[in-house]
Amino acid sequence: MLLVMVCWTLSMVSGLIWARWWTGVFTAATVIVFCWAQAATLAHWPGWIQLAAFGLTPWLLAAQQNRQEQLLSRLHAEEAKRMMGLSDDARTLLSLQATAHQLETKITHITDVYHVTKETTRALHLKELFAASLEVTPRLLDSRGLRLIDLSEKTPQVLRATRSPDGRLIASDTNHLSDMEQAIINQAVASGQSASASAQELSPTGAVPEGISRLSWAPLWREQKPIGVLVADELPEHQLQTLSIVANQLSLQLSRIHLYQQVESLAVTDALTGLFVRGHFMERAREELLRCQRHGLICTLLMTDLDRFKEKNDTYGHLVGDVILKDVARLLSRNLREIDLIARFGGEEFILLLIETNVDQAMPVAQRLQQLVEVHPIRAYDELLTQTISIGVAGFPEDAKTLEQLVERADQALYAAKRAGRNRVVRWTEQSQSV
Repeated sequence: MLLVMVCWTLSMVSGLIWARWWTGVFTAATVIVFCWAQAATLAHWPGWIQLAAFGLTPWLLAAQQNRQEQLLSRLHAEEAKRMMGLSDDARTLLSLQATAHQLETKITHITDVYHVTKETTRALHLKELFAASLEVTPRLLDSRGLRLIDLSEKTPQVLRATRSPDGRLIASDTNHLSDMEQAIINQAVASGQSASASAQELSPTGAVPEGISRLSWAPLWREQKPIGVLVADELPEHQLQTLSIVANQLSLQLSRIHLYQQVESLAVTDALTGLFVRGHFMERAREELLRCQRHGLICTLLMTDLDRFKEKNDTYGHLVGDVILKDVARLLSRNLREIDLIARFGGEEFILLLIETNVDQAMPVAQRLQQLVEVHPIRAYDELLTQTISIGVAGFPEDAKTLEQLVERADQALYAAKRAGRNRVVRWTEQSQSV
């Protein structure tokens, strides 16, 4: 019986872990050994039951083991299928995340382009348009500098800005057009497309501004005619299309400004302040300068700007801002002689021409005007406000020989007053021009 048990045990073990033919071998050996060793028990039915148990149990165990293996294989297959599904889902999720990121980037880009239009719609003059664009373009363009060239006049006017260490674009000098900028105008008008070139190629004289190796540009068009050029210093190549989009937005605003200037030139007085408009003032001032040249006389130009006026507009609204402008205009005009000229130059700027007055005589007048405005209370609806002004002073013919140069130098002195802390009067000097 011991030998039977050994053979049966081996058949059971083979049913669990060995190949099935080993199960058949050991089961057959068990049956043979049982029939040989226990032949007497086969005379009764319990012996046959015992023999059947020894013969069938290994195969039942093997069959159960086979079912378990099949079930395990099926579970592994299902698990692998689920893992593949999860892997596909993960790849789909990563793809969706990448697409969402691209869409967010495009939305941000479109929003920034929209802000170019939004921030510049209130501009009525070229400098205001350029200043407004400098608030938005740093988010769109990674250039080291920006230039806006207006082609509406016979002599193109260029406004420039350079990037500060904190990433902002700061307006700089507005000197006359350089040969390199004239070359950009020629290429932009001829091709009608956005492009870029090295500064060395663009400068016929070889004079290249320090730190600039490449310039990119995009023309501004109105009714298939060039009205300006937007130029970026050291712009990455992949942002050239963005530069073109910004130029398209600015072209709409520049066209509107040109139209406003045409309408403004037809008027004599400003509707809000009652002062002369810029165009009429320039005509009258040019006549006075010609008279001064003929008779050897002198005069002084004052460029005046309201300090932090935009903050008041943003805080109290444009209706309050209009009241401030009217009050300051009334105060300035009342404290001038009848022969002197005063006009609203644009936005919150006023321009004054003191006839037959040299700079030394004009400085006390300018300081008195600055002090009068500073202490003057302004009642605007429910608000009681104060306002300060900055004044730049330049004399004719001492500081400038033409009206355009006189205005430019008074404007330089005005910006020097702004940089010095506002609420003051600054006389033009060579240092004002170089700062």
